[in-house]
Amino acid sequence: MTLSDRIVNLPIWKLTLITGPDVPPSELAQFKFWVQYAAAAYCHDNYASKAGHKLTCWAGNCPQVEAADTYIVYDYSNTTATDTSGFIAVDNTNKAIVLAFRGSYSARNWIADSEFPYTDPKLCDGCEAELGFWSSWEMVRNEVAKYLNATVNANPGYEVVVLGHSLGAAVATLAAADLRGKGLPSANLYAFASPRVGNSALASYITAQSGNYRFTHTNDPVPKLPLLTMGYVHISPEYYITAPNNSTVSTNQVQVLEGEINWNGNTGTGMPSPTEFPAHHWYFEEADACKGPGLPLKI
Repeated sequence: MTLSDRIVNLPIWKLTLITGPDVPPSELAQFKFWVQYAAAAYCHDNYASKAGHKLTCWAGNCPQVEAADTYIVYDYSNTTATDTSGFIAVDNTNKAIVLAFRGSYSARNWIADSEFPYTDPKLCDGCEAELGFWSSWEMVRNEVAKYLNATVNANPGYEVVVLGHSLGAAVATLAAADLRGKGLPSANLYAFASPRVGNSALASYITAQSGNYRFTHTNDPVPKLPLLTMGYVHISPEYYITAPNNSTVSTNQVQVLEGEINWNGNTGTGMPSPTEFPAHHWYFEEADACKGPGLPLKI
């Protein structure tokens, strides 16, 4: 079967043009808050710190996180071939435990980004995940799960949130799916600018889990990768941000779109182009403003 045939033969509910209503103001406020944790994951002092460190963003793009009673329980970076980086934080103000993954920064990250072959994550029958994204999670899974479970046990009643931007969003998506099947069914996912992470079987499996919030922005090229013609599709729904770059997002500028392929959203803005990268940075704010310059090999 060709890849064109795969798209044509998808069940009709997976290939849809339905557009949902505007998001309510309270939900929009939540989106604008959680992206600040994704932004904080780019700051070196947050993913390469010590337990008890208070989260800060030198770029000034996580003021609500900085104002909260929040501290790092566990951080990870520069320990794997994929250089998966991020932190687990406890937010006492908002009664939340946050598992955050940093987006692309190091040379090893870009290598992980470019590995588009499939691998079997053993999450469900027929599931196939993008090799680099799954490897990025798998290499830190045991230690992260150990600290996350201990933190959940120590903070009963706290919401568990898994999130990231760009590559971090892809890893967060797979991590949330995996963790939900291993004792954390209520973990909420906030994936900003995520690439496609797997095939239709995997997308359906994750979509069926509750608590998924996947965001795209106008013509951002990253969510268009890997290509549909390679068999990759997105989890549903898509929260499609239509606001221009560097502007405040209002409730009528976030459309809720259903389906693994929805031409009314980011997918319908054409093939990915490097000239469209400005849209990749702006998710309610400049989400990756805190990353350092260059393309280091170690961090």
